[in-house]
Formats: sequence, structure tokens, C-alpha cells
Amino acid sequence: MENHTKEFILVGFKSHPGSQLLLSVLFSTMYVVTVAGNAFMILIVRMDSKLHTPMYFFLENLSILDICYSSVITPKAALTFSLGRRIISYNGCASQMFFFSLFGTTEAFFLAVMAYDRFTAICNPLLYQIIMNKRLCVFMVVGSYLSGCINCTIQTGFTFSLSFCGPKEINHFFCDVPAVMRASCSDTLVNEIVMLAVCGSIIVGTALVVFISYGYIIITIVQMPSAESRRKAVSTCSSHMLAVSLFFGTVFFMYAQPGATSSPEKSSTISILYTVVIPMLNPFIYTLRNKEVKGSLKKQLKRKGKQEIKLLLFFMFFLAYVLTVTENVMIVVLVWTNFQLHKPMYVFVGNLSFLEIWYVSVIVPKVLVSLVTKRQGISFTGCMAQLFFFLSLACSECTLLAVMAYDRYVAICNPLHYPIIMDHTLCTRLAVGSWMSGFLISTGKVYFISRQTYCGPNIINHFFCDVSPLLKLACTNMSVAEFMDFLLALLILLVPLIVIMASYVCIISAVSGIPSAQGRHKAFSTCASHLLVVTVFYTASLFIYARPHPIDSFRSYKLVSVVYTVLTPLVNPVIYCLRNQEFKIALRKTIYWRDIWS
Repeated sequence: MENHTKEFILVGFKSHPGSQLLLSVLFSTMYVVTVAGNAFMILIVRMDSKLHTPMYFFLENLSILDICYSSVITPKAALTFSLGRRIISYNGCASQMFFFSLFGTTEAFFLAVMAYDRFTAICNPLLYQIIMNKRLCVFMVVGSYLSGCINCTIQTGFTFSLSFCGPKEINHFFCDVPAVMRASCSDTLVNEIVMLAVCGSIIVGTALVVFISYGYIIITIVQMPSAESRRKAVSTCSSHMLAVSLFFGTVFFMYAQPGATSSPEKSSTISILYTVVIPMLNPFIYTLRNKEVKGSLKKQLKRKGKQEIKLLLFFMFFLAYVLTVTENVMIVVLVWTNFQLHKPMYVFVGNLSFLEIWYVSVIVPKVLVSLVTKRQGISFTGCMAQLFFFLSLACSECTLLAVMAYDRYVAICNPLHYPIIMDHTLCTRLAVGSWMSGFLISTGKVYFISRQTYCGPNIINHFFCDVSPLLKLACTNMSVAEFMDFLLALLILLVPLIVIMASYVCIISAVSGIPSAQGRHKAFSTCASHLLVVTVFYTASLFIYARPHPIDSFRSYKLVSVVYTVLTPLVNPVIYCLRNQEFKIALRKTIYWRDIWS
């Protein structure tokens, strides 16, 4: 049947506008936990040779599947809730349905295969290695994917052979088969029968394999002579049984009944369980109740702790660096290309993002190289260069945050004169002055530190060349260097901080005089993001630098350093974007290729 539909509108949970941001944060958090938890499970199985058994081979493949399964739905849903952009193209909807059906069906077969694996292990322990050989295990995994592919082809083909007219609204947060069928203006009786027949046969068939396997398992366990052997046998199945109950319970409710398409609200809520919650819970279910996995984790932390910790740190720093650069580049591009953002506030935010790209690039790439290679050394010139640029950018950020506070003060306390006071010339001078002040302060600090004599092992107890670790290595009198470092730190930290505090005192006084609650709320909302960034940055910076003596506990020093060198540049774009309607509108236009100049 010919179909001219180009796009659909996902309206799931649209009736709760106040909860959109909450839903976005919730979905994003669960997605990150899902990916991290399943990646952790894959890593554990790969690294421990004792876990190279059929049971953990299937578990590893289940974790890979859950990452893919969640990735088809959750990122798009989180983006929809945060930006309010609910349109999905016809081809995008078909693709989402295809891959969702593929991974969902494959998981059902995986759970059946894992039940058969447990049946063989408990009921035929002597023949287990012979029956569950590598060839059969690979065949079962491939067969599961092929079965999923057949089902998703049938489901997607039949669903998108329907005609779609009218508003083309899908009452769901993703393109699920029943929800898309409800949006059709064709007779869906045949499709419903096909869906019931295909999905019903898959769910019932795989569930029967599970039930029959566990029927034999229970009979075998009951006949075991010792309580210890029965307990051990039950413990190997309990995690799988819990995962099976969660998955098949929700899926059977959704698809294997004639009224599967009758209640959109109920189906949207239950869909969250098997599309988001279950893939997130599976790694914890199999890990927390599995002594072999927990024992493997403990053993590897003891024997190969450094290697695994380095690998984990590399992954965390790399992910943080990529996200930081991507987010801040996005902010710079949005401010540069969107005429509506050519305002003093956004010019300073663009400068801040540009600064933070270089700020993290001075530290993190070198850390990543050190974590994956044996090149732990850094030359004296390289160390001083890293210190100089790090301090220059950090000091520039202090001044820039003060400039942004002054900008908010003028906007709220002198709104009628704001365009005149904060003109292009003054904004340029303030931005250039922020950069210059940072580089001047850094020059003074590095000059005194570089004049010290360094002897001994020359081992820096830190992940980059910072002031306190370097002063700890000096074998000459460092009182002058410490005093100058302390003095310059106070200058660059306290002077901007005084400007910020004075600005916000005036802002609070002005906002308190606004008669309407809506006016006060609007005024405060323009400052909330900046105030949060200032609090995080200055708390960490004052703790590290604005003290006469270096911190003795380098463990605390390193942890706090991570906050202002990695985490703050990572979260700043998120803080500024999530609470700013103009940024969200500009981002929406850019993502969906609209004319951002109009």
C-alpha cells in the first residue's frame, strides 16, 4: 500500500509537562548505569579465565545485547524529554522498531538458552562439558539472533505496510509495534492477529523451554542428598530465575494478549520496565548473587589491581575528556552561529567554553598516555609548560566568572542601561582582560617555582604538574616561592570572589524589591546556573591554593584536583544548557538542521 508519511510525533508522557526534565535526567542516569554495569560485566568475564565457561559466555552476550537493546530506545527518549523535540522520521521510526524487536526477541531466546545451560549443568553434570561445547554455544547465540531477525522483519514489515493519516501521533515514547498500529488509519485486525501469533509463539515457546528446564532442575535438586549441594544448585539458578520473571512477566503483559494495544498509558509505563529498568538491573542481579563473579572481582583487585584500576581510570578520563570537548565545542558553535545568542551573557559563556576545552586538554591527554603506556616521565620544560598553561587558564576562569557575575548584576540592577553599559567594546575588553590577567598571574607563579632546585627521586605524587607536588620536591629553601604562590593565589582568587559576592549582594537586594513572584523567579533563574558553577569552582580552588602551606594528604589533593580539572569543565555546559531556554531552542534548531539564522 502506498504511504506518503514522512514523520511521526512521539507523545508518550506528554501529558506531564512538569516532569519532562525529571524524565530526561532519570532516563539519562539509567542509561549510563546500564552501559557501565553491562560493560563492567563483559570486562570481568573477559579478564578471568575461570569465567570462560558456557554460563558466562551467555552472560557476556546478554550484557552486550542489553547495551544495544537500551541504546535503541533510551538516548532518543532522553533527548525527546529534554528538548521537547518529539518528531521522528518515518525511516527512523521503522529502524527503531526493527532493532528494538531484534534485540527484544533475541533476549527472550537468550534467557531460554541460559535455562537449558543450567538444566544441563545440574541434571547432567558429568556430560556438561561435552554437551555444552564451544560449537553448540556459538550456534545457540547465532540462532537466537537469527530468530530475532526473522521476528523483527515480520513485525516491521507488517506494521509499516499500513497507511498513516491524520495527526500521525504515536502515543508512546518510542516506536513500539502496538503504538504505531494505533496511529494507523487502516484496518489493523490482520496485523494484530499476526503480532499475537508471532509474539505469542515466541514468548510461550521460550517460556516453555524455561519452565521445562526448571521443572527438571527442581526434580534433580529435590533428589540431592545433602542440603549444601541443594543450596549450591539453587544459588546458580536464582539470578537467572529473577531475570526471567522480570522480563517474561512484563513482555507477556504487553504482547501475548489480544488487548495489547488497548491501554496506551499503561503500556508506556510498563514499557519502561523491559526497555530501561531490566537491562539496568541484569548486571546487578547476576553479580550480587554470584560468588564466582564477586570472587573474580576481589581476586583481580588484589592481584592485578593496578592494571585494572588504570584501565578503569583511562576509561573514565577518556569518556570525561570526549564529553567535555564535545559539549564545550557545541556551546561555542551555538553562540557563534546563532544570532539570538549574540548577547554579552552568551559571549562570556562562549569564552568560558573555549577556555575549558584548552583547560582539560592541558591535563587529560597526558594522563591518558601515562595510564596506557610506560611513559610516566615528563621533562622539566614540559612540566613547567603544563603548569604555566594550566595556571593561566585556571586564573583566567576565575576572572571570567567574576566578569559574568558583573554582567548579571548590570542586567538585573540596571536593565534599562544594560545594552549601553555592556556594549561590544566593554565585553571585548572584559574578555581580553580576563585572559591577560590569568596569563600574568601564571607567569609570576611559574617564575618562582621554576627557580627552585630539584633533587632526589623527582617523583611527582600527582597526575599532572601542579604547584604543591612540585614544591614538595624542592631541596632548597622554598619559603619565598610558597609565599609568592600564596600571595598570587589570594590575589587571583579573592579579588574576583569579592566582585562576585558584591554583585550578588546587589542582585539579591534588587530582586527582593521586585513586586511579583514571577519577576523574582525569572531574575533568579538567570543567575542560578552561574552561581552553581562559581560555588563548585571556588570551593575546590580555595581548598587547594588559598592556604599558606601545601596539603599533606595527597590522596585528598588528587581527589579535589579531579573536581576542578575534569568534573567542572564537564558539567558546566550541562548546567548552562539545561536551565536556559534560549540555549535549548538553539540546540534544537541545530540538531534538526533548521535555519538557525532566522
